Amino acid sequence: MPDTQLTLKSLLSLKVRRERGIRSAIARLEKQYQEIETRKATLLQNRRMLWNEWRQCSSSEQTLGPLEMRAYRAQLGKYYQQDHDLLAEVESADNELSQLQVEQDKQQHLLRQILLQQEKLKILME
Repeated sequence: MPDTQLTLKSLLSLKVRRERGIRSAIARLEKQYQEIETRKATLLQNRRMLWNEWRQCSSSEQTLGPLEMRAYRAQLGKYYQQDHDLLAEVESADNELSQLQVEQDKQQHLLRQILLQQEKLKILME
C-alpha cells in the first residue's frame, strides 16, 4: 500500500507541474493576444488618419494642368496603396488573433483535463 501512495503522489506532482506549464502557456498566449489587439487598434487608427488625409486631398476643387494632374493621380494612388497595405495588416492581425484564440481554447481544455485528473488522484490518495 505505501508504494501505491508514493506512486500516486509522484503522479500528482507530475500533474501539478504540467498544470503550471499549461497555465504559463495560457498567460503567454494572453499576452500575445493583447499585443496583437494593441497593434490592430494602432493600425485601424492609422487607417482612419489616412482616410482623413485622403478626403482632404480629394475635397479641394482646383484646376490642374497635365503635370499637376499626374502628380494628383500619383498622390491618390499612393493613398490607395497605403490603405490597401494597412487593410492587409489588419486582416493579418485578425488571422493571428483567431489562431491564438484556438490555441488558448486548446490549452484551456488541457488545463481542465489536468485538473480533473488531479482531483481523481487526490480522491484515490484519501
